[in-house]
Amino acid sequence: MRRFFGEKKDNKIILRESELQHVQKVLRMKEGDNLIAFCNDEYEYICIIEHMDKKECLFKIESKKVCEALPKVDITLFQALPKKEYFDSIIAKSIEIGVNHIQPFTSAFTAVKELKMERINQQVITACKQCERTKLVEVKPMIKFKEMLKLLKNFEVIIFANEGEEKIKFSPNMVAGKRKIAVIIGAEAGFSEDERKQIIEHGATSITLGKRILRNDTACVSVLTLVSIFSDN
Repeated sequence: MRRFFGEKKDNKIILRESELQHVQKVLRMKEGDNLIAFCNDEYEYICIIEHMDKKECLFKIESKKVCEALPKVDITLFQALPKKEYFDSIIAKSIEIGVNHIQPFTSAFTAVKELKMERINQQVITACKQCERTKLVEVKPMIKFKEMLKLLKNFEVIIFANEGEEKIKFSPNMVAGKRKIAVIIGAEAGFSEDERKQIIEHGATSITLGKRILRNDTACVSVLTLVSIFSDN
């Protein structure tokens, strides 16, 4: 069944704006049709379209069940802001893999300095639909490198994909049994030598991703996949 993001009110779910247009104009669904709705909680709701007009679509909840796709581990991606097309890919893939929070930040070599949050929030909804997650992933407002460092104290383990690292490889033991994990990925040009040093001084485990320099969206998928699998997420 088709999935939609809406607002829960009593035993009803309301769709408006872009989700309403998708139901009406793209899929041409009608009253009486069945579907699945999610409302940023732990449940997926089996619904029937009860009423629809130009302003909103009203679903009646028939039943609900706990979402099986919700992550078990709290993983935060700290992403130095890359170009838009790379960040689009990072948002979609990290949500599929099981990240709970995405924290963009600026560093010495970041060229992009602003985010369009309305567009990003719509991407989050689309990605959650695709991988059948019912709680929306939080993409936080952008912060500076120094502010990012201060947040690292809140994690049990911090995995840093360091283009300057030559020896230390990822090990499953780094994340096994951990429940609050941070992953740090650089922008297109990576980090300055001073930034790499500061990240490690703030408790991060620096790892190499091999002999080849990976594009940031590739590095993101590589590290997050390892973290998710070996933390049993």
